[in-house]
Amino acid sequence: MTDKANVRLTLTSEIEGEMQEHQFTGEWFRKGRTVYVRYTETDESSGEVRTVIRWRDGQLNIARRGVVESEQNFVAGARQAGEYKSPFARFKMVTDTSLLWMQCGDLVQRGGQQQPVEVEDGELVPMLPMLLEWHYNMYVDEELTGQFKIKLKAEPDTDC
Repeated sequence: MTDKANVRLTLTSEIEGEMQEHQFTGEWFRKGRTVYVRYTETDESSGEVRTVIRWRDGQLNIARRGVVESEQNFVAGARQAGEYKSPFARFKMVTDTSLLWMQCGDLVQRGGQQQPVEVEDGELVPMLPMLLEWHYNMYVDEELTGQFKIKLKAEPDTDC
């Protein structure tokens, strides 16, 4: 059972109909049924931002630390408070999540055999590869500032 792995991350976002895709390398680990993904974004103009994504029981939390600092929380069908800070702006924000799901493990048959699903104490446990998707509206001061559709795929990085 793998509790920690280096991963290749593909982050696909659709913001107001515009698609973007970014690739990162990072770390995937779990503690019990909580899954974490950690990676660093580097921007030549604004420096490094360390991101930690945490998933547990249908709740998603994203914390970013560096030149930009933010905290976002997502629960399907609910509004969640968060905040954003940079050298240029600081504000409270609210996410209204319409879709949030995660798929873990390899569900594709390989060599005529299906990969086993890991079970611990009678419960399914998260494993790689992982696909996480969430759709949400973001509000600042009760005003809609954007509609987002995000997918994060994490696969074992065999080059590490």
